Amino acid sequence: MLRTVVVVLGELPRERSTLLIRLMGGGRVLREAIEELRQLPDDAPERAIAVGPLLRFRAAIAGPGPATPEEEEFVMTTQELVEQFIEQGRKQGMAQGIAQGLAQGTIALYEARFGSMPPALRSAVEAMRDLSTLQKWILLAGTGKREEVDEALSAGAAGRSS
Repeated sequence: MLRTVVVVLGELPRERSTLLIRLMGGGRVLREAIEELRQLPDDAPERAIAVGPLLRFRAAIAGPGPATPEEEEFVMTTQELVEQFIEQGRKQGMAQGIAQGLAQGTIALYEARFGSMPPALRSAVEAMRDLSTLQKWILLAGTGKREEVDEALSAGAAGRSS
């Protein structure tokens, strides 16, 4: 036996559990859902699911040619979401650059003080992305004894693999 269910998006409760389905709506329902999505934390799973398709759709309708009033409204409604996405990417890029610089500095400082860094330790340092850990390691590489530095870097590598 087949069953049919009709969902009226405008009548769904405005709560997080219905957000993704309300993003399939139009007009007021879509505007409100986009605003709710925009206000979620950057690491919200709904963002990971919805932002990519919304931005691809936005890019498709924002292209050359005449846009319908609904398409123009969608482009305007998603502008702030686009700006947040760009800013988040910029911050992630900066953090990656800082991490890479700290890692290279740790390796250079280690090698200036103790000679060639063992490959396993070098791999551990290059793979680390946690800024506070890298800051500790670079300070330790500049002030600690070789055994202390080797132990800390080895523990960091072991912690990443567990």
